[in-house]
Amino acid sequence: MKCGTARHGGFTLLEVLVALAIFASVSAVVLTAAGRSLSNAGRLEELTLAGWIADNRISELQLQQTPPVIGRETQALEYGGRQWQVLSEIAASADPALLRVTVWVALATPRGPGVALQERAVTRLSGFVGVR
Repeated sequence: MKCGTARHGGFTLLEVLVALAIFASVSAVVLTAAGRSLSNAGRLEELTLAGWIADNRISELQLQQTPPVIGRETQALEYGGRQWQVLSEIAASADPALLRVTVWVALATPRGPGVALQERAVTRLSGFVGVR
């Protein structure tokens, strides 16, 4: 007959709790990093789509048969499954044969008290249009 404490190859409750605490800490760090990665991917997608929209708008103005009129124009469009607002500003430049074009692109927001499109723009792009 054996006396004393005999250990049978299992884990104690304390060991299991310590292992769970370590696993929970590591899981929290991994989930935080994954969340940041998803957020960054969404932001990069917004920047890419907005850049394409701005570039397309300047190309449209450059390809028009008649030169654009000096002033501002706001457009709403759907692109990449999202609603966007585009502000195009046409101004004279130092060269009379060229017009300066600045395009701001922002995600559309619901109506109400809002911030100006230029301030909430995802991107801004400038270019020139030749006057024939």
